Amino acid sequence: MAISGKLTKKLVENLSAGQHGDGNGLYLVVDPSGARRWIVRVVFKGQKNKKGAPLRTDFGLGGADMVTLNQARERAFEYRRMAKQGLNPRFNERQEVPTFEEVAQQVHIDRMPIWKNAKHGAQWINTLRDYTFPKIGRMPVTDMDRQA
Repeated sequence: MAISGKLTKKLVENLSAGQHGDGNGLYLVVDPSGARRWIVRVVFKGQKNKKGAPLRTDFGLGGADMVTLNQARERAFEYRRMAKQGLNPRFNERQEVPTFEEVAQQVHIDRMPIWKNAKHGAQWINTLRDYTFPKIGRMPVTDMDRQA
């Protein structure tokens, strides 16, 4: 999807310090040090701030050295789309959440050097594999809770 605005690749590289708008809430912020980053300002549908005005928030989209102008425009478009639906992009982005089994496998690998011997490490992961993974191994770690 081609989304166009006021900024160009050349301008992004050469603009001086300040906040430079591309349109539709997308801004390139250039620090006095020369660092460049993208932000998008969105208004949340149906949400109000403490003073009763529409809730407006700025979201960082990444540094201009890592995020191209077109990528920033696409991300800004997606954030605005979510805000129009009343969703907060900060909390509603799709994130890859590891499963219990994935985390346990990584812990096993990380702790290999500190086991008394290789047999203890093998016993630990084999016990999880035999008794725990079949029941909760595919559960995302964010869905787990500690029982008191």
